[in-house]
Amino acid sequence: MPIVFVDERISINSNNSNGSVLLSSTPLLIGDIGLQTGVVANTTNAGNVRVALSGTVNVTGDTGLFATITLTIERNGTGTAGSGTLIYTEVFNTNGLASFSPLSITTGDFPLAAAVNAGQIRYTLFIVSSGSTTLRGPVGFNGSASAGTTG
Repeated sequence: MPIVFVDERISINSNNSNGSVLLSSTPLLIGDIGLQTGVVANTTNAGNVRVALSGTVNVTGDTGLFATITLTIERNGTGTAGSGTLIYTEVFNTNGLASFSPLSITTGDFPLAAAVNAGQIRYTLFIVSSGSTTLRGPVGFNGSASAGTTG
């Protein structure tokens, strides 16, 4: 089957660095996309879908604070952390720095044909922090899906 574009979605939580959301150990939903897969649902390509996901998150903290910031991505959850299939986890340590470059994430997913056949695959991005860190922004989460084989 030739490779075909399926869908692409963008979730923008914040497009500037003016945010002031204090993070905690309670997961905060910061990205939510629903990739439409109806074009390949119930076809021979349903088992050949691959998804590319990426995001950027800007967080700040206090000088001398040693916090751990964890980003997770789930597939087909309800928007509550732990309700979907965990497909990605990234842990960042602040190492006592008050500010640092925005955190970037990139991953992929190979969803099962059953998820593709449902017509939409939902991906959610969550953040938690072990210390007093602030979600400043920008925050963006993107995903695209394609299907097919090269052979």
